[in-house]
Amino acid sequence: MHATNALFPITQLSREAPCDAEILASYCQEFTVERDLPATLNTALEGMVRNLGAEIAEIFLWRESPSGFVFKTSRGRSVPRQRKIQVDDPMLAHCIEQRTIVCDAEDGTTGPSVCAPILPLGEPYAVARLTRNAGAALFDARDQALLQAMANATALAITNAQLKETVDDQKDTTRDLEFAAEIQRHLLPNVASGTYPVFGFNRPIRQVSGDFFDFFTLPDGRIAFALGDVSGKGMNAALLMAKAASLYRCLGKTIFHPAEILQRLNHEIHETASRGMFVTMVAGTYDPVAGCLEFANAGHEPPLLRAPDHRYESFPADAPPLGILPEISLSTRRVEMGGGEFYIFSDGLTEFRYGQGEQLGVDGLIQMIESLSPLPMAERIDALLGELNQEGWSLRDDLTVLAIDDAWVKNHD
Repeated sequence: MHATNALFPITQLSREAPCDAEILASYCQEFTVERDLPATLNTALEGMVRNLGAEIAEIFLWRESPSGFVFKTSRGRSVPRQRKIQVDDPMLAHCIEQRTIVCDAEDGTTGPSVCAPILPLGEPYAVARLTRNAGAALFDARDQALLQAMANATALAITNAQLKETVDDQKDTTRDLEFAAEIQRHLLPNVASGTYPVFGFNRPIRQVSGDFFDFFTLPDGRIAFALGDVSGKGMNAALLMAKAASLYRCLGKTIFHPAEILQRLNHEIHETASRGMFVTMVAGTYDPVAGCLEFANAGHEPPLLRAPDHRYESFPADAPPLGILPEISLSTRRVEMGGGEFYIFSDGLTEFRYGQGEQLGVDGLIQMIESLSPLPMAERIDALLGELNQEGWSLRDDLTVLAIDDAWVKNHD
């Protein structure tokens, strides 16, 4: 087929060439039903073939890739098929570059053809090309005007179909996030506040969290506990959080030395975590009978020990976060509780900010704990979080707290 370079500006056609209003109205009516992009293109192709006496209707979708156009073609009412072609057809090039109707006479093997640009939101996006049987009449001015009007209607339908796909994708993503959040909630211990010497709380800044905590009773009566914070946010952090939490619960029931647990976790996370991701974590065991606990800290915020005389002691990490190095060395620390309280928290707690002021910080956290000291520990944490939930305070990251109350055991003997 040899292009004749017959160019018909769209603006000129809209003024001079008549357009069959009834046909166009019927064609547009087909797009009032909500459809996805493939169905929209199929509807457009069938309407063009039916109303313009074409043997073949093709819609070429532009893609920014070495393959050039991707096109869907239909003969009559058949379902469109798809393949990739290079942009080496002068008709297509003229049509999309000049945004004009382009006509071509038959070359002895195929009949006359005509191209019209389809321009959703005014951007070059696609070309519709119609071809008649050999020996058929050329596409006249009326055909060209009707085709361009159909192309304009198709452009709007494509835009709507793309918006529908975007909304559907967002709905799917929302459902996935809701499901992931539900799974995460089931990974956390389900113990009523005030009924156990260990208390935990998690508040994600988004639907899914990169923080986790866990605690459970071991066969010898000790309580295993852990709190972790995964770097980053979003689904990647949530997936690594789920892995770390599941590994901890599995290892924590068979390995009773905190440093060894974290070393095993580090090995597993280092092998499979995405590049640049890591987990800060504190893990340990609490003996409610002896009133002491043992723990190890891999790159996490220093836990706080609050003594009954209101003195505080912090315990900085002595090892990097999990997943950065293939091997790490940690020490297990032993703390005599003496009726005191042990607080582990993610940096989301200390990074709370009031208005444009400074972050809460560890000193601010201690002040808030002391201001609520008449309350039992679990109620104190609830009250503290309630205050931070007041207007003016802003959460910058996932917030997770795990607290151990040695006095609770003595009060419930």
